[in-house]
Amino acid sequence: MAPIKPAVQKKRVEAACTVLSTLAEGRHAALGRLDDLSTVKGLFTRTYKQDQWDWFTVWEQLGFPESAVARRVSGALLHLYRCIRDSDAVEAEQAFGTLKKYDLPATLERYVSSTPYRPADHGFIYVLSTREAPTLLKIGYTDRDIATRAREINSSTGVVVPYGARGAWLVPRARHVEAEVHARLAEFRVRKDREFFLLEYREAAAIIDAYMKNL
Repeated sequence: MAPIKPAVQKKRVEAACTVLSTLAEGRHAALGRLDDLSTVKGLFTRTYKQDQWDWFTVWEQLGFPESAVARRVSGALLHLYRCIRDSDAVEAEQAFGTLKKYDLPATLERYVSSTPYRPADHGFIYVLSTREAPTLLKIGYTDRDIATRAREINSSTGVVVPYGARGAWLVPRARHVEAEVHARLAEFRVRKDREFFLLEYREAAAIIDAYMKNL
């Protein structure tokens, strides 16, 4: 959820422009700028691995791609990088097809223009915690953006250490989904009238993921 330094963001936008040109004009547009493909690949990789300090900000900038889609785009970009490096035109065309199938041009155009995007009638299930108490998870929903919700929570009286996002899922009917998620985590709930659960994040995420696959 942390802001990205302007110089870093500028480099990422330039890399996205290179990938857009490559998708539109062919593999020759990437010659001399192959590292730009790796940079854009890294953006998608951090959204599904969620292991970098800026993963949530990047996920938002890319329009909240589903984990499976982000993984396939990341893999296709790596494949395209290797094809261009090795002058394999046939395989490169297949990589182009995969990236266009997942609407990468539209995603990167929104990224470059800083145009926010979210499907209609969708909200977020979020998991927040603090560094000091990483297993005390606040799990809820919001129809707005998670950064705003986190700021509201952190501004409440009694919150000494700020909460940060550990995980987030973009879903339809978020309030209904929240109730279902809470039901599946009931044994870990600290109090019935509070949205706090005591368990490892990895375990909570696995339970939530299992439910989300059936949506």
